[in-house]
Amino acid sequence: MDNYLTFVCISDTHSQNYPLPPGDVLIHCGDFTKNGQKEEILAFIQWLIEQPFKYKIVIAGNHDVSLDTESYQSKLKQYHHKDSNFDDQELLQKLKDNCIYLFNSSIVIDGIKIWGSPYSLEFHTWAFQLKSENAEVFWSQIEEDSDIIVTHGPPLNHGDEVNIQGKLKNVGDEALLKRVLQIKPKYHLFGHIHEASGQTEQDGVRFINCCILSKSYKLCNKPFIFKLPKKQVIS
Repeated sequence: MDNYLTFVCISDTHSQNYPLPPGDVLIHCGDFTKNGQKEEILAFIQWLIEQPFKYKIVIAGNHDVSLDTESYQSKLKQYHHKDSNFDDQELLQKLKDNCIYLFNSSIVIDGIKIWGSPYSLEFHTWAFQLKSENAEVFWSQIEEDSDIIVTHGPPLNHGDEVNIQGKLKNVGDEALLKRVLQIKPKYHLFGHIHEASGQTEQDGVRFINCCILSKSYKLCNKPFIFKLPKKQVIS
């Protein structure tokens, strides 16, 4: 029996199809649609069903607007889907029926705890927005014993560099970085910043921006793969 779990990690696929390498656990760090239309969500669900992973872990991202059911009817629908009419709660439930959907919550697989959240720092009128002044309190809910932390947005100085009018700027979440370094998981997985895909390390934590599309939405990066040993769970 294999004593390791193989993780295959992707983010920001925006309704594009792509082949995946084999593994045990698929993790998608959000933005699997362009703007969360019903047809896009249903197509993603069908794609998920077809993937031969034992475990499929998904968080939403800021583009998956119809899944932000707390803000969709009151704000996001008018802005993004003014002429659409579908049940956002029903759509979210259908996604949950076909994956492990993490919403500020965790799952334990073979003793490995994965905690996930769809939130990222506030940026225009998108989904799952977090004001920077609320970030420290918000991220305090990340569970202390998490082995893998999955967020849509990046932490500060890791996979968060963008070019703004010729100047490079780090746009990640400082409070998120602080919390991750307090917990010291083995991995922090995220996406959101297409042009900053890649891996970095700090204080023993491996940070991976899992975006597979470029800034211009071209498929340019391969999924990130790693293995972790299964933990013996004493009941």
